[in-house]
Amino acid sequence: MLSIIVPVYNVEDVLKHCLNSLRFQSYRNIEIILINEGSTDMSGAICDRFARVDSRFKVLNKNVKGHSEALNIGLLSAKGEYISFVDPIDRIDGLMFEKLLLTIIKNKADIVIANYGEELDQDDKELMEPSSNINWTKETALNTIVDHFRLKSFLCNKLFSIDLFRVDPVLEFNSTFDIFGDLLMCVQCILKSNKIIYDPNLHYHYIAYKHTSFFNGLTKERLSGPKALMEVIDLTKKLDNFDVSTVKDIYVNYSIQLLMQLLNEENQAYHQIEEVRRNLYRFSINELNSQDVKMSCIMARRMTMVYYNFWKMRNKSFD
Repeated sequence: MLSIIVPVYNVEDVLKHCLNSLRFQSYRNIEIILINEGSTDMSGAICDRFARVDSRFKVLNKNVKGHSEALNIGLLSAKGEYISFVDPIDRIDGLMFEKLLLTIIKNKADIVIANYGEELDQDDKELMEPSSNINWTKETALNTIVDHFRLKSFLCNKLFSIDLFRVDPVLEFNSTFDIFGDLLMCVQCILKSNKIIYDPNLHYHYIAYKHTSFFNGLTKERLSGPKALMEVIDLTKKLDNFDVSTVKDIYVNYSIQLLMQLLNEENQAYHQIEEVRRNLYRFSINELNSQDVKMSCIMARRMTMVYYNFWKMRNKSFD
């Protein structure tokens, strides 16, 4: 059996489309675990409706403290030998799980990573020619998921053996990391794996224009982002053939954006501003890889308010 975990929170406008794409998967021996995280719109009612017409849908209504806690609830409830995660905003090809399951069983792999496409607007549909599967080393997988800030680290384009999570050392999501928690989990799973397969065929469609901007708004959870990235850095810094400076770039870039958001708050929290400002000095400039990040870091360190005013003008031009 395959378990599919779908965390649900206030996505009534897109949820039916996602759940139908799961309901009509060509591979039928699945359970679809819907974690309703206290939705205040009709999302809960939509989940219940699907569960009434298809017994493979299981609805768990939980008032959780964060997204990571919801995923842990799903992990504990899963009965399948294999597990996957799906974002309710995105869409999935009808053959996706049949193909990924055949691949993981045939190759006796621990993880299958599927290619995905980012749809930037409603008319943006990416098509690709079929290609053959590729064996990936751990280092190749790690380098790919952090390449060029695209963060191919989200969980939703991957199929995992449940043993990765349940065999010692047990893996669970850190409930304090709602930002970059998926990256950390992917790194942990990759490091624990013996065999990883990459399927270059396009199976998962990330609907970018439906997702909230990564730096949209400021919450307490976002302040934990640098801590999650430091755990990734600590796990990978001694690996051969992995460029940890790429993760350091992400750490610094995220900290700069976070600092700008904090400075833009009407009621500024000065202790948080100072905490995030210190992040900019975590690494020397020579430890960073991207020239853009290096220049931004130097500016944000030495001329914070000048950089902030520039950031504010640029953001206004995008509104």
